[in-house]
Amino acid sequence: MNIGEWISKRAIIQPEKPFLTDKEKVYNNRQFNERVNRTANALGNLGVMKGDRVALLMSNCSEFLEIFFACAKTGAIMVPLNFRLAVPELVYIVKDSGPCLLIYCDEFAAKTEEIKAAGVFVKKYLRQGGELPGDALFSDYVNQYSAAEPPIIDEVDLQDPLFIMYTSGTTGDPKGAVLTHQNILFGAIHSLLGYGVDRSYKSLVVAPLFHIGALAASVTPIIYAGGSIVISSFYNASEVLSMICKEKINYMFAVPVMFQLMAEAEEWKSADLSHVHFFISGGAPIPLPVIKKYQEEKGVGFVQGYALTETGRLTSLDLEDSISKAGSVGKEVFHVNLRIVDDQGNDLPPLASGEILVKGPNVFAGYWGKEAATGVAMKGGWFHTGDMGRRDEDGFVYIVGRKVEMIISSGENIYPVEVERAIQTLPQIKEAAAVGMSDPKRGEVVAAFVILQQNAPLTENEILAALQGKIAHYKIPKKIIFVEEFPRNQSGKVLKRILKNRLEEN
Repeated sequence: MNIGEWISKRAIIQPEKPFLTDKEKVYNNRQFNERVNRTANALGNLGVMKGDRVALLMSNCSEFLEIFFACAKTGAIMVPLNFRLAVPELVYIVKDSGPCLLIYCDEFAAKTEEIKAAGVFVKKYLRQGGELPGDALFSDYVNQYSAAEPPIIDEVDLQDPLFIMYTSGTTGDPKGAVLTHQNILFGAIHSLLGYGVDRSYKSLVVAPLFHIGALAASVTPIIYAGGSIVISSFYNASEVLSMICKEKINYMFAVPVMFQLMAEAEEWKSADLSHVHFFISGGAPIPLPVIKKYQEEKGVGFVQGYALTETGRLTSLDLEDSISKAGSVGKEVFHVNLRIVDDQGNDLPPLASGEILVKGPNVFAGYWGKEAATGVAMKGGWFHTGDMGRRDEDGFVYIVGRKVEMIISSGENIYPVEVERAIQTLPQIKEAAAVGMSDPKRGEVVAAFVILQQNAPLTENEILAALQGKIAHYKIPKKIIFVEEFPRNQSGKVLKRILKNRLEEN
């Protein structure tokens, strides 16, 4: 059964069960399946064949998922585009993936015109929404087609590519990770096995759907289990809190900064979250004070984990361990094998840090059009994550940094996360980011960028004094830079190369 058939099967098993809410649009399982089928048949009429790419430049909406599942049923490969990217970055991705069709929301019409002007060949463009003259409307085109199942559905299996999701490109040009139907299936299975997700779950989808966290955590596990979803966008924390309460949401994935903003909103004190089973935080470590605030003030716990674009979720830190093992990403999920190795590929004992290697049915098929890069990443049959980690004596995994971000000072390896965790134990600190700073004697030393809590004055000397005895002397930053915010990629991760550039500029 391919991923598209999930929608067909739900329409058979529980046709009238609520499936999706998107503002004024409400669909049950049968109605949504009919919309997916119309889209699938429209794609076929456009000449989109199995293996062809369909690019989407769209914000969160029902149509995004209709196209996603239509591609799944027909064997087309969806390419979700990050609408936060600059036009040259989008042009690179469109050229690299070579879609025959690009569907865009009207709000991104200007960006789409710039993509066209850059000379990128795309056979056809369709526009979702808007009233101005231009490309044909997606809805007008689709509504004329049959709601019957597309004929090609039996020809698409689990090994076929489902979508190409481009990495954030924090260290170079983005690469297109090819995710298969099998990859997404096992991501859903892990949520059912690990979290007990079932048909009673109602997920609020606020993380952008072009991101692996939204598709693989907010959407597909809930659909596989037979639950329902509410689609929105994270415009502001107050709206999200109100929607959680109004819709009786019991499950939501978001990045840590979203949860921080919600806890700082005026509506936080009066918000009733008693119906929430748990929240999932991903994309970056969530600060312990935020975990405690939700748990102590609202009785809501966090499930955390470690995930990559190329793999989906690899580990899970469950609710009962979220405080006692704070800072850990948990243990590997059921169908994943995880190793921590040295530079020679030898397995390391507990407490020793090395690169994380993984293997499992959720690991991607490779990088689109980049056989050499795929070969390097999958050397020996294991995916080399480029992340450095260690296990404690109980088997819990801790991420200590990116291999390329490791700071080497006088021959000593310093992992930025170790420094950041120590700084963030201070109650006046909201967030910290450690980077390497050039030093004529040691090669590199640590510098730390710090965001303070509101109305919490703290000096550089006070921070340095407080770190004494918390971490080794050579790990203590030689410079503290106070900032109001960090540069981040679309998944919420801090862009440390930009912070390093700021150091060099100063």
